[in-house]
Amino acid sequence: MRGKTDNGRRWYQEIEPELAYVLVREGAAVVVNRHTIRRLYSNKEFRLLILTRDNYTCRFCGKYGDTIDHELPRAKGGHTTPVNCICACYECNQLKANRDVDEFIRAMD
Repeated sequence: MRGKTDNGRRWYQEIEPELAYVLVREGAAVVVNRHTIRRLYSNKEFRLLILTRDNYTCRFCGKYGDTIDHELPRAKGGHTTPVNCICACYECNQLKANRDVDEFIRAMD
């Protein structure tokens, strides 16, 4: 996997084929050739993509959101892809912690 940091520096990292498949399928990377995939967004670009896509609105409470949360937490096998990330306010993000979205919504009721 190849990419660039926020300051433009290039990096290279070997990853498992299963992870590469998930990243490409969920729109976080593209296939360059048989042996290489390229990450589409730097960290800063990815954050901006998610926040603007969700119109800076928390997916849980509808208030202003300025953080990114994983629907399926990384601790439970979720990946940082546009499909798995949503905008959340700081409070909801902290309350959700490493729970699934369904689990969190049930706890809120």
